[in-house]
Amino acid sequence: MQKLRVMTLNLGGGVKNFSGTIETSSGKAKSLAKLIDDIKPDFLGVQEIAQYTDADGSLHSMIERISSDGGFDYSYYGETLSIKKHMQIKKDLMINGLFNDWWDWSKGNAVFSHIPFSRLGNIEKEGVPRNVPIFQPLSYEGTRDTDPRYVILTRLKKDPYPFMMNLHLTTLVGERGEHVWSEVVDAAKLTRSQQISRILGLVEQHVLMPEHPLIMMGDFNARIDEYSLKENLERDHKFVHLSPLEDLPTHPTAGAVDHIFFFPAKRLLSFEAHVVDNDLTHSISDHLPVVADLVIE
Repeated sequence: MQKLRVMTLNLGGGVKNFSGTIETSSGKAKSLAKLIDDIKPDFLGVQEIAQYTDADGSLHSMIERISSDGGFDYSYYGETLSIKKHMQIKKDLMINGLFNDWWDWSKGNAVFSHIPFSRLGNIEKEGVPRNVPIFQPLSYEGTRDTDPRYVILTRLKKDPYPFMMNLHLTTLVGERGEHVWSEVVDAAKLTRSQQISRILGLVEQHVLMPEHPLIMMGDFNARIDEYSLKENLERDHKFVHLSPLEDLPTHPTAGAVDHIFFFPAKRLLSFEAHVVDNDLTHSISDHLPVVADLVIE
C-alpha cells in the first residue's frame, strides 16, 4: 500500500516562462516554488515548461529552478519543440530568441519526484523516464495545429511501483473562442482520440494487461465528457477519473481540461482530488493545478 500526492499544472499561461525577460520568469518561478511548498506533492507533472541557452552558453532553465526550489531529488525534461529543430519565422518567440542571442530555446513537459525513478522493466534498478512521441507533424508551421505532442512515461521505485504518465494533448486553432468552427471542433476531438489511442497502445501489453498501477495526468485539452476520455479511457479501458471535489474550470475558456486518471480501479483504495484556485495559482498560469491524494496497492 502506498500513499501518494500528485499534481499536474500547465505552466504556459500567464507570464510565459523564458519567453520574456529573466526578471518576469524569475518572479513566476518564485510563485511556483511557494505553491509547491504549500501543496508538497510527491510527484509533479508540468506541461509547457521552457528553457533557453544564451550567447555565453549558460542554460536558463525553469526545470532547474523547480528542482532546486521545490526540493525534488529526481526530475526529467521531455522536449517537444525547439529553435534548433523547429525554427519557424511565423513564431515571434523564436524570432525574438534569435535577436536576444539565444543559441537555443525549447519547451516541453517535465516530471519532478521525491521518489526515485525505476527502469520500466526492472524495478530493482533506478532508471530514466522516456519521452515518447504521440504526434509529429511533417513540418512545424508555428501554430498549435502543428505542435509536436509527447507523453513522458516513467515508473516510481517504491512499492507498488506505479507507472506515471504526463501528457499534453492537441488543441486546434478555431476550436475555441468567440467564433468556433464546428469542423475544427470535430477535427480536434478526433485528433485527441487518436492520441489517446496511441498512448493506450503504448502501455496495453506491459501495463494494462498485467494490471500494474498507472497514474495518467496532464492537460488533455478535453473536458471529461469528450469521447476520448469518457468512452475510450473510462468506459472501454476502465480508468478512474480522479474527479476534484470542486466543480471548477481549470482553464477560463477551455473549461475543466486538466485531469488525473488511475488504472486499475481495484488497486485504488481511496482518493481525494482538488482544483487549487487562489491568488497564487492565478499569478502562475491561466491553468489551475489539479492535486490528488491517492492510496493504492
